[in-house]
Amino acid sequence: MPSINVKEFFTAIREGKQEVVERLLRAAPSLIHEKENGASPILAAAYNNQPKLANFLAEKMVTLNVFEAAATGRRNHIIRILARDPQLVNAYSDDGYQPLGLACFFGHLETARYLINAGARVNSPSKNKMKVTPLHSATAGGHTDLVKYLLGQQADPNVPQRGGFTALHAAAQNGDVESVRMLLFHGADADVKSAEGKTPLDYAREHHQAGAAKLLKEGITKRLRVH
Repeated sequence: MPSINVKEFFTAIREGKQEVVERLLRAAPSLIHEKENGASPILAAAYNNQPKLANFLAEKMVTLNVFEAAATGRRNHIIRILARDPQLVNAYSDDGYQPLGLACFFGHLETARYLINAGARVNSPSKNKMKVTPLHSATAGGHTDLVKYLLGQQADPNVPQRGGFTALHAAAQNGDVESVRMLLFHGADADVKSAEGKTPLDYAREHHQAGAAKLLKEGITKRLRVH
């Protein structure tokens, strides 16, 4: 199979061109098993914010692996996969992510619940340069329900990912006021600085997130008064 087809295939996935993806698959069905930078077509679609295409590709697969099932929220697939091999609950994909982190980034609360009940490690970082935990993933994805759930499962709000970036930095930057509130309530350090030397409040202000900045400023002021 010409390599150009693989490149064209993944380009079409990134751009959400389902008609092109379908045409290429009809011409070369084995493309469904190719990978780009360690990511399968399903994961590539998910990573590029193409959930409809990710689900289309998942339906084309005879069997999904645990990472593809987690990224697309297919809990029943995960139940069957882990019944055969329970150790896969904390396995790493070729690009360094674990099932729980994928479920959290893409907002699949019930899938995340099942994975944690099955033994997924809540504070385990990805095995790649990002070093993101499930809490980082949920916060980055703006999934407040998952942030709340993970904190209730003893997720550490102060673990840094690459660049010293914490979940509170991400929530502040994104203007996710509810996540900022929950993170602070669970002990997130509002004074922590990233590798750039910036606090969560700095990121909130830089990105014009007035609500998050107000909440962070109030929290810092209240703490200083107490001390």
